[in-house]
Amino acid sequence: MPISNAPTGARIITQLRNFDDWKQLLDGCVDAICLKEFASPRECAELLTFVIHHPRSKNYTTAAGIVRLGSSFSDVRKTGKIQEEYSKSDILEEASMVNPVIPRLFEIISTSWPFGLETFTYRGLPLHRSIARRMVGGGAEPHDDNIAKELADDLNASTVRAQLGLNLYIEVPINGGQLEGWHRRLTQSEYDSLRNQEPKLNYGVRRDAIGACDWMIKPTLGELIIFQNSELHAVCKSTESRATWGFFLGYRGDNYPLLVWS
Repeated sequence: MPISNAPTGARIITQLRNFDDWKQLLDGCVDAICLKEFASPRECAELLTFVIHHPRSKNYTTAAGIVRLGSSFSDVRKTGKIQEEYSKSDILEEASMVNPVIPRLFEIISTSWPFGLETFTYRGLPLHRSIARRMVGGGAEPHDDNIAKELADDLNASTVRAQLGLNLYIEVPINGGQLEGWHRRLTQSEYDSLRNQEPKLNYGVRRDAIGACDWMIKPTLGELIIFQNSELHAVCKSTESRATWGFFLGYRGDNYPLLVWS
């Protein structure tokens, strides 16, 4: 698949059929895999209604202004309520009955990667495999998602060589909401030295310390975007709402299943 440039300068490919498409992303030849109109407007509206009105939707503990439906392992681990959280059913089970888009999402991932998917487990617990995030105004500070760094002493996490973020956009703002990426990975000590000191933003690093982003994508409704989120990334501020459905994928090598968790 030829590499194309998005209007915002990102190098993207617009299909996901096989191992070669994945390798373009994993080898850094492209910034993202972007599948436009993966979900229809009706499917997006149905999922968004499910997220907004579900009794388990709650605010993030560690990121101000973001509501989540589903389990965020990073967030749950910091609260110390791992057993309590994972005694609940995976929200994926309910969401799969809303409409066909979530099963279709897992199908394209598991069939395009030759070794399929495997659920990430932590201390014998299978982690949940989906999460919806909704921002009503605001954005997300530059940060990374890196399970190998977060769980440096965990044997399972230590096998993850690259972490990918997968987001299906079920609500997009007219203004703002762009996904920004930096081709930069930080050690824990580097990250801590650049961390935002404002309490509600200290999950991320200071923009003035890392400079302008290397690429930017303006998502469209129903678009599926996959990128390396063990590199720094952020979401531009907006006064409107933005919602995604997604999960993480852990790459451990060409001959292993991709790990999946949220």
